[in-house]
Amino acid sequence: MLKRSLKIGATLAIGGTFLWLAFRNVAFSEVWEYSQQISFGWVLPFFVVAIISHYLRAERWKLLIEHDKKNLDRFTLFSGVMAGYMLNLVFPRLGEVTRPVYVAKREELSSSKLLGTIVLERTIDIGVMAFLMFLVSVYLITDLSLLSQIFGESTVEFFTEGVNLEVAVWLGLGGAVLIGLALLGWKLLEYLGTKFNWLGYWVERIKDLIKLFGEGLASARKVKRWWLFVLLTGLIWVGYTLMSYIPFWMFDMQTTFNLSFLDALVITVISAIGIAIPSPGGVGTYHYFVKQSLLILFAVPAVTGIAYATITHAAMVLMVATVTPVLLAIDKFRATKQGKPVV
Repeated sequence: MLKRSLKIGATLAIGGTFLWLAFRNVAFSEVWEYSQQISFGWVLPFFVVAIISHYLRAERWKLLIEHDKKNLDRFTLFSGVMAGYMLNLVFPRLGEVTRPVYVAKREELSSSKLLGTIVLERTIDIGVMAFLMFLVSVYLITDLSLLSQIFGESTVEFFTEGVNLEVAVWLGLGGAVLIGLALLGWKLLEYLGTKFNWLGYWVERIKDLIKLFGEGLASARKVKRWWLFVLLTGLIWVGYTLMSYIPFWMFDMQTTFNLSFLDALVITVISAIGIAIPSPGGVGTYHYFVKQSLLILFAVPAVTGIAYATITHAAMVLMVATVTPVLLAIDKFRATKQGKPVV
């Protein structure tokens, strides 16, 4: 309980700090006044693109687990994805656990194995994001000083100058020591398990869970339609970029600041890094990185940038908070009719 409270407190502190940084030197009255002038009609296509993007994520996830069970319920998978997003609004990263647990119970699969597929999926996403960040940095942002203004000088210096051979060696040694200590601890636990039956029971349970988790990670080898997996990954990122591009029209930024779809890709990649920082629903971190990106890279005034970030974030939260309960209620009704376990 104390550990969870500390973790929640830390995420709230992170979100609060970045929120303060985002709204620093910006008058709330100016943001409110500016927000009155936007075209809210663009919220509907924003909602549609967001829902389709999340559905495509469920379809891609299906490719990682369909070898374990044929005829997976797409509606349940989609509901599980949305349930994970909704929980992430309050408890960062907990949604990544909720999704496999929800689907596993509904589809009578192993939650540990499904959790392994989530880790695999996130690893792939991080790789794609790193690749896109590389493209953005090399081809779209040629001046590293601009990146230092967005992410901070110390961060950019670390990745461009600080990662030398000495640092790499020390990081490698530190990682090896941690792995060694973990293995020694596990061997000790196994030995004690041979002496105490109750402990041996839990050791075996942990072994089974680790085995299932590993099978989930290894599910990439069983994907039969990799071409579709790659295509869906590309479409997901196109959808995310559209979710940055459509609000340009909401604020008439495509005309006033000559912002294009490629510019939306830059905002998407940088905001994704902000969302990856553990704060409730990306509050604060998303606002700060989006405002800084628009201001430094495209000379968009801070008031406009923070209004853009606030409206787009609020629209996403509203979509998740309104659509997800409806999906879960429908899925529960369908499960009752079909005689499936009700979560």
